[in-house]
Amino acid sequence: MKKFFYLLLLLIPLGLTSCHDDDDDLPNVDFDVTFQDAVIGEDDVIYVVQGESFSIESVKVINREAGKSAIITSATYFWDAFPLGTSVVEPYGFEIETSTTTPLGNHSLQISCPVYAVDKSMATALISFTVCVVADENELPDTAGDEVIQHRIVTPSIND
Repeated sequence: MKKFFYLLLLLIPLGLTSCHDDDDDLPNVDFDVTFQDAVIGEDDVIYVVQGESFSIESVKVINREAGKSAIITSATYFWDAFPLGTSVVEPYGFEIETSTTTPLGNHSLQISCPVYAVDKSMATALISFTVCVVADENELPDTAGDEVIQHRIVTPSIND
């Protein structure tokens, strides 16, 4: 009985310690997403030709707090809310192939990434793009010029 009492005494300090609640201290980051074989219009819509593939060459996280680092450990890709796959190897690229049966018009491309930043809580970022599938190259916007690789800087926000 004495041993049990002593064990209970040892548990008292555990109840007296306080936990720091930093769940609202989210990372302040941007994402640099690099596309290849896609045209990004002035309206930030990504245009691709039906039956052709395009790729995300890299997803990089940039900590907006100077002198502090941030990383992601994977990128999971979704097309119209359907999971396509996960890349766990840096730079977290992924190739997306549209078929001749992919419907023309707007689609949703989403990238989900766990984000870890120095002195911040772990968070999950969901990056969303509109992808417009067009019938042929004549329907692509002229804003891309001769560039094959294009970047987009995305700043995540909190949605309730």
